[in-house]
Amino acid sequence: MKRVILLCLFGFCLLFSGCEKCIIPCDRYEHNLLLYMAADNSLSEISQVNMTEIITNAVVPSDHALFVFIDRKNQGAFLIRAKTRNSILILDTLQRYGDVNSMEPELLSRVIGQARDECPAKTYGLLLWSHGTGWLPRGLYGEIPQYPVKPLSLITPFEYDITDPAYPGTKTFGQDGTTEMEISDLVTALQNYHHEYICFDACLMADIQTYYQLRDACDYIMGSPAEIIDTGFPYNKLTSALFPYKGLTSLTSLCDAYYDKYNSKTGYNRSGTISLVRTDRIPGLAQAFKTLVNNGGVDPQGLNRTSLQTYDRLTEHVFWDIDQMAGLLGSANDYAQFRTELDKTVVYKKTTEKFITIPIIHFSGLAAYLPTTVLPRTQSAFRSGSWNHFLEWLPLSD
Repeated sequence: MKRVILLCLFGFCLLFSGCEKCIIPCDRYEHNLLLYMAADNSLSEISQVNMTEIITNAVVPSDHALFVFIDRKNQGAFLIRAKTRNSILILDTLQRYGDVNSMEPELLSRVIGQARDECPAKTYGLLLWSHGTGWLPRGLYGEIPQYPVKPLSLITPFEYDITDPAYPGTKTFGQDGTTEMEISDLVTALQNYHHEYICFDACLMADIQTYYQLRDACDYIMGSPAEIIDTGFPYNKLTSALFPYKGLTSLTSLCDAYYDKYNSKTGYNRSGTISLVRTDRIPGLAQAFKTLVNNGGVDPQGLNRTSLQTYDRLTEHVFWDIDQMAGLLGSANDYAQFRTELDKTVVYKKTTEKFITIPIIHFSGLAAYLPTTVLPRTQSAFRSGSWNHFLEWLPLSD
């Protein structure tokens, strides 16, 4: 009953709180956090649950600003500012957008600009909430493999019926309706705004192809190399972890809260992987990986993938552990240099023993694609991407 009352309260706040523009002028703040919830999809109801967690638990210091953009199915989109006044959380609806596509880069850029104009700050954070498929361009998640000879059907720990009610729901496809925002579009949306950190409450986003493209957009990136259970980040502890904002200490606190949320559960719900990456170290990591693959001379197509750690549950895996992959591709000396750079880049990583039915044996906190010709469209997308352009691993044209 309490949950129902809180959900109704949230709906009431959306309808009646605030105005088209904040009438209280804002001074320069210490920190400004924008939560961008693109929930015009199958996660619409979960977004309301997460928002209720924020309403119930958030405390916003007077020199911090918290904004939530939320776009729910059949509800339209709103930009809300949450403030603590006299120990009570107040929601001001600053903008009603109506029926919009939250996956449009122009809208994301517009919302970021509005939040910054409302409350200019010394540092900025961005939490992106939706479905996610990492670096994969739209429509390529789950491409049907084109095997030269169809292998025998094998039951592995990674293959299971995702509609089976025994398994918890996850965030799988990034979308607003049928529209997805590709990483190149996200880079475009963020090109005029630098953030202290970007957090992905979306599946499969902690991969090197995605982070390489975003390396100039922020100082830190937080995400999961595997999927994320649909209940998402620990929003009941969002502001206690990040406010007052203290840089790496605050980000580590949020990572801990995420890990603790899922590690404390039982059964299949005890599933969570999380990592934090320093973007200024990504160029060094990229160069070390390039040296490794160029000197190694190993054909990735012929690599034995049987014992290689995967993070996805696709028929033909796309998200592999970058560290274990590097160990198979390069010499001992090149791999040792790569590990040095990886340790500088991934500054936090924790995982539960499994993600649903996937054993997590080797965990570096960062995924990568290992080229394979049995996924021709995925292979083509990788070939033309900025990561491969830098590596020159595969020829730039077929």
